[in-house]
Amino acid sequence: MVTLPFTRTKTAPHRGDNAAPADPTTLTARLRRMGQGLALPIAAMPAAGLLLRLGQDDLLGRYQHLHTAAAVISGAGSAVLDNLPALFAVGIALGLNRAKDAAGPVLACLISYLVLAKVVLVLNPLPADQLDAPPARWPYGALAGIVGALLAMAIWKRVTTGRSRIPPFAAYGIVALAALTVGTLLGLAYPTVERALTASAAAVADHAVLGGGIFGFLNRLLGPIGMHQPLNAVAWYLTGDCGGGVKGDVPCFIERHSPEAGVFMGGFFPVYMAGLPAAALAMWRSALPEHRRRVGALLLPAGSICCLAGVSEPIELTFVFVAFPLYLVHAVLTGLSLAIVNLLDIHAGFVFSAGAIDYVLNYSISQRPLLLLPLAVAYGALYYMIFRFAITRFNLRTPGRTPAPPDDTRTESPSRPRS
Repeated sequence: MVTLPFTRTKTAPHRGDNAAPADPTTLTARLRRMGQGLALPIAAMPAAGLLLRLGQDDLLGRYQHLHTAAAVISGAGSAVLDNLPALFAVGIALGLNRAKDAAGPVLACLISYLVLAKVVLVLNPLPADQLDAPPARWPYGALAGIVGALLAMAIWKRVTTGRSRIPPFAAYGIVALAALTVGTLLGLAYPTVERALTASAAAVADHAVLGGGIFGFLNRLLGPIGMHQPLNAVAWYLTGDCGGGVKGDVPCFIERHSPEAGVFMGGFFPVYMAGLPAAALAMWRSALPEHRRRVGALLLPAGSICCLAGVSEPIELTFVFVAFPLYLVHAVLTGLSLAIVNLLDIHAGFVFSAGAIDYVLNYSISQRPLLLLPLAVAYGALYYMIFRFAITRFNLRTPGRTPAPPDDTRTESPSRPRS
């Protein structure tokens, strides 16, 4: 977790070992903690997605003698995606909980989700051919886990702290009753909500250039404060329906191999495989000579990791706070990349991030993936020129741009004692 330099903390009075410290009351702080919580289950996606992808019929599943092993491997990976709502509920509980003891809030969030999701399912039964669908394909899908967790945390904090503290069994009962009530309301509203979500997904599909561009811009703009995770959860795991009850850009791409999936993913490949590594190279070349070796040891490995695995934070955090105009340019270029990729009707995706590893792994299920390579080369050149010019022209304080302080050590005579 990144601690922002402008974050202020307040000293809370002692209220016992399990008492929660003072929480920031701003909506931004709560959303940031929610995003950090959602990032926990999303961090489990790379391993699960890799297992799921390796077991597909076009990889290990193509070999007859490995068919059973491939099914086991794929099943292990799908277990995470199938139970994503419960994982989101746990993640939000851990992100929003400020007390030392997390067991109670986590259990409350799970109870809330399970009750809410089951009530909605009873009111909106699945079709006969989808009765064995996992929880991720139930009505509301992963959104049920998010709503259930937020409901439980709002109640738990009020009934287990302060003077109105009640025993845990009573708190669980209140959470379950609230989940029953909210689940009933959501269940009755689901047909209308489903029509609205379907219309929204259709609108994005019809205007993928604009929709993808806006998503890419907001994804990077909100990244430093962790508020991009709720946005990712909606775009990657809730919107769009590719049949069989499967929803979300990532599941539709990885599980169903939908040729229309990837609207919210493909445009990240040029940025992560070439753009940000080129930015790291530009910052290294712009460093003062006396700092260039140290900066190179920091940025060049980070650029390689970003290119291969799509891990962008080590590079982005080196300039987001000291050269925010550059980060704003980075967010605009990311949105532009998603818009261009959708304009060219390229559909590619990932299970972890938009690095070369995911590009190669998912090449066979992507649409027109070769076009990403020249676009990546162009983005690499564009990032390098913009970063090199802006850093040197406006003297931006990227790594290695601060002159070393003069050496003011004084030589003392060995015969003269210190006072």
